[in-house]
Amino acid sequence: MQPRRDDLFELAARAASGRFKKLGGPHAYSEEGSRGFRHSGVLLLFTPTAQAGPGLDLFLVQRSPLLRHHPGQIALPGGRLEPGEDAVAAAVRETHEETGIAPDQVEVAGPLPPVLVPISEFVVTPVLGWSDTAHAADEVTPGEVLHTLRVPVAELLDPAARATVQMGGFGSHGFRRPTGWVWGFTGNLLDHVFDQLGWTLPWDPGTVYRMGWDEARGADLLAEPGEA
Repeated sequence: MQPRRDDLFELAARAASGRFKKLGGPHAYSEEGSRGFRHSGVLLLFTPTAQAGPGLDLFLVQRSPLLRHHPGQIALPGGRLEPGEDAVAAAVRETHEETGIAPDQVEVAGPLPPVLVPISEFVVTPVLGWSDTAHAADEVTPGEVLHTLRVPVAELLDPAARATVQMGGFGSHGFRRPTGWVWGFTGNLLDHVFDQLGWTLPWDPGTVYRMGWDEARGADLLAEPGEA
């Protein structure tokens, strides 16, 4: 199925009416399991592909390898709620701060049900968004983000670029990119959302990529050119 804008709004409407299949496993949400957790929002922002022909792109960010939590990982833009914000506002604001994409360029389709990231004690609300004209800034304020990634959805869905990533006894859905794997929470969330959108192509979860600790923490991103 060719990914399209209308799919996002249809999925958001299903979520609003309680017809969205919730993410299970280690990220399954429960009030009891999330007691004391902080709240955040992440934005799944899609835009027409920059490549020739039909298709969509998705904006991701590569986190700084110097961060305490999830260093070096490829993730969705977003972050914790500030006082008076809801998850949608936080996701749009954080996306602006991390990528330079202005809020007036983002059309919010709607939020999905919350999920958990137990390792960092966050309740995360994914938000579906669309932009006809979004362009990430060439430079953003240094901090959490190393750089913005504009990724063709077709490349993420390519069965040859998919595997189960195993790290320290933990397994997650993975999507291979030139600067590393989309894995862990983000890999599991994207896998689930693509399934619910009806975009997933058949792939073999038995294909395993074993990730070492240095790679998981983005140590190679700290290397000077020629050192890798």
